[in-house]
Amino acid sequence: MAVPQHTSAFRTRRFLNWFPMGLTYAFLYMGRYNLTVAKTSLGDLMTKEDFGIIFAAGTFCYAFAFLINGPLVDRLGGRLGILLASAGSAVANLVMAFYLNGLLADPEAGRESMVVTFSALYAVNMYFQSFGAVSIVKVNANWFHVGERGGFSGIFGTMISSGIFLAFTVNGWLLKLATAQLGPGSQWVVFAAPSLLLAIMFFVELGLLRNQPSGAGHEDFDTGDASSGDTSDEPIPTLQLFKQILTHPIIMTVALIEFCTGILRNGVMHWFPIYAKEVWVLPSNHYLAYGQWTHVWLIGVMFGVAAVSGFLASRSQGRRRAFLAAMALLSFLAPFVQGGWGGILFIAGVIGGNVAGWVSDLVFQSRRGPAAGGLYAALAVCTGLMFFTLGEPANEVGYAKAGIGLEAGDKVLELGGQKIEGWAQAATAVKCWPAQCVESKWDSKRCACTTKSSAQGTGAPSQGFIPATVLRAGKELQLKLPDPMTKQRAGDKRKLKVRPVLPLSPYLLGTLVFLMSLCVIGTHGLLSGTATMDFGGRKGAGTAVGVIDGFVYLGTGVQSLSLGFLTSKSWSYWPLFLLPFAVIGFLLCLRIWNAKPGGSGGH
Repeated sequence: MAVPQHTSAFRTRRFLNWFPMGLTYAFLYMGRYNLTVAKTSLGDLMTKEDFGIIFAAGTFCYAFAFLINGPLVDRLGGRLGILLASAGSAVANLVMAFYLNGLLADPEAGRESMVVTFSALYAVNMYFQSFGAVSIVKVNANWFHVGERGGFSGIFGTMISSGIFLAFTVNGWLLKLATAQLGPGSQWVVFAAPSLLLAIMFFVELGLLRNQPSGAGHEDFDTGDASSGDTSDEPIPTLQLFKQILTHPIIMTVALIEFCTGILRNGVMHWFPIYAKEVWVLPSNHYLAYGQWTHVWLIGVMFGVAAVSGFLASRSQGRRRAFLAAMALLSFLAPFVQGGWGGILFIAGVIGGNVAGWVSDLVFQSRRGPAAGGLYAALAVCTGLMFFTLGEPANEVGYAKAGIGLEAGDKVLELGGQKIEGWAQAATAVKCWPAQCVESKWDSKRCACTTKSSAQGTGAPSQGFIPATVLRAGKELQLKLPDPMTKQRAGDKRKLKVRPVLPLSPYLLGTLVFLMSLCVIGTHGLLSGTATMDFGGRKGAGTAVGVIDGFVYLGTGVQSLSLGFLTSKSWSYWPLFLLPFAVIGFLLCLRIWNAKPGGSGGH
């Protein structure tokens, strides 16, 4: 069936429908992955295993919520679904902000119940978040013909990428600003900010969003998907709909592929910034951390080039149009290189989502399998190469702030009475040097001051220095390093402002995780955002995306629990855990290589 020729008025109204909805979805991501930003700042108050448990609780809730919310959105419409998502997540994030603020005021009092409480609150947040993708796909199944949905895959990938940028980079900037203005203990801001933005979008969507063209004064049309030929507005009974979805070989194969996608996407997206902070000890303004926006004039120039190129592309044809469109996109994305990990993910997602959708429509005649298979093949290669780019820093100082007693080039042999062979041991030694505890006492097991009566303290409190033995210019020196935190209250932690020499350039692994993110976000947008509409049809799109996205987050939960445990043992398990799922995902893509949707009139 030929793609319908839409009027300019229809395209404008469609933009006003999907763009605010896409912005809402981006803010949902900001209020979903803010947990990762909080974890990297909270340190030992939320360990890697704690984070794994909390995130898994939310993702498992998200996955199983689709069994309810998918059919519910198919019956009630995507407009109500996205309103529930924005309102529910706004409230949940606000409650998490209040809870975290109280916890940081007295960390010891709430430490034991933190995991359980945060898991419950995060699960509530993720329940309402689960309405988001279902609602977007449900609404757009009525507004986009199957021949246009490769383009929508790019839109969907851009929505996801924008949300990831907001979650990792903008939340990071907000946290840095709040810490500078309000002092330590300001992590609650990364939950409060998305709460406010989602509340605003609730009212925007209330006024603009419509489920189908007829609701906005335009004619409905046959979208050419699995519901093609069925003009009835009656919803399919829920049990019948589940039977059709769960017995559909293409949809279930896509679900298994997306299970692997959930493992790989979050296995990179969440754990790379934790690795960069814990192992590499990167400064916050590093391009692989939170980044920094410099040369504002250059950013303005690049955005100007993007605007002019986009304008010229809209008035050109053929190769000239394609060249100008590519220049506009790349010029727009270039400044985001400075945006840290969130900016990198934004660039990867926009390129991956748009290229995957474009290739599937124009090269493979709206077949999603070949494009997804190519991305998964590249993903498997990059995952295998990851193992060779990891490296634990040794005991050599790469950078030391003036006045702390260490210099670049020093090899730390002993610190705080402990022999040092690797940088992780040095960090532990600094943390575990006994402090003078204020209104608390030293717990040698946890290496922290505590108010618990059961704490067992050993070692003389710090007298204002930490003893160290270093090798400097071939000579062994005994030093007394100034203690940056001689006196501590319960929950305080000590760190030296020093970073190690890295055995390999961080940009080697950074390049690989960029390519992996490009592949995995492109695949996710293509399958969860597009194939669900194709094979679920406009009547079953909500349930189809619910089943498929449910599998994505089952995979996310599996990796969260697994990597939270494995990386606590050794980071070398990280790529070894991911690799089998990249290979399995590629093999499953071969099974849907020739699959295309076709209308049956009954689904």
